Amino acid sequence: MPKKLIPENFCSAPFLNLQVSKDGLYGPCPHTPNLWQNKFSIKDKWQSEEMQKLRNNFLQNKKDSQCKRCWDEEKNGTPSLRQRLQKFKGTQNVKKVFEKYISTQQYLSYPRVLTLIPGNECNLACATCSGYFSSKWNSLINQKSYGMFQKQHNNWNLTQEDYKDIVDNSETLQKIELFGGEPFLNKPTEKFLIDKLIEKGTAKHITLYFNTNGTTFNTKLLEKILDNFKFVEIRQSIDGLDEQFEYLRYGAKFDEVCMNAEKFMKLPKSDFEIVCTVSLFNVIDIEKIDNFFIKQSWPVHYNIADHPEYIRLHNLPDGAKDKIVLPANFNYIKQHLYADKCDIRQWYSFVKYTKMLDKNRGLSFANSFKTLYEAVKNYGYE
Repeated sequence: MPKKLIPENFCSAPFLNLQVSKDGLYGPCPHTPNLWQNKFSIKDKWQSEEMQKLRNNFLQNKKDSQCKRCWDEEKNGTPSLRQRLQKFKGTQNVKKVFEKYISTQQYLSYPRVLTLIPGNECNLACATCSGYFSSKWNSLINQKSYGMFQKQHNNWNLTQEDYKDIVDNSETLQKIELFGGEPFLNKPTEKFLIDKLIEKGTAKHITLYFNTNGTTFNTKLLEKILDNFKFVEIRQSIDGLDEQFEYLRYGAKFDEVCMNAEKFMKLPKSDFEIVCTVSLFNVIDIEKIDNFFIKQSWPVHYNIADHPEYIRLHNLPDGAKDKIVLPANFNYIKQHLYADKCDIRQWYSFVKYTKMLDKNRGLSFANSFKTLYEAVKNYGYE
């Protein structure tokens, strides 16, 4: 295998990254979570047959079907996670990764990047989320039915043994990514992971990444992390403005998360970025949202929603798609809009779901998403 040969469809993720969650669920990256199950150690997961088969497929320049999200994004002109891993903040790193870890097989010892979904503790019940990832959703489902759209889940968290496995093998870790739930509210993660890494002394060479809803700015915790970890990355989710944001991120206040975003931006030894997920809810207003981010001088990455199916862009009624006017810099979003014909069953699921949200939460889809409503009101709303 030539050292300098990087196959066209190569992805560095399974050579560096492992995603883990409860009950031994794991996958190669944040975009392909919980693909497989192995209830043994992280090292066993890392050296599993499933991971090795995926690696071999990439080395043979194959497009593994399990990585459909990245292939679909690339097909529609969106920079995929696979591509972004090759170039981050202007630095090329695939060649370095390939030569140092892959051709020498150093990667087999242990992952360098660990992506954790440590629990479902969360203070929001976002419209596109579920009880599996949000304890708040579970509390609401106990009070009112959301039919086929939401079902009850047991609230959960990683065990002390899960955290200990990470801490005991943290010497080679370079980065830990914390998803949720809301990671800033997860007390076991602070007690059994963050504090233990600091006690062991390995925190100083580890970057901590937080995927946050932005409702919590824990000064004491952040000071402890900044004092002891190598670096901090904050990715804050904002998918709309004002009442649209509060409709989508139910339980959050737009002004408060904006204030916290400003605080995150000013943290030393850190990197901050907004993550905006583009879905049926906000696509028609995405230029307005983008202009707000520009005005705030906030860097932003746009994700394209891929689940639930009924919020995917192509499921906007075909007769309404021409009403979506996007500037040239969002042509890739337009490609997703026209990637497939609308599955009308999925569209009517969207209609039914928004009506259910309005009824159970005392909200108004029509008032919160006025422009979208005008474009689609004849497709099941009136």
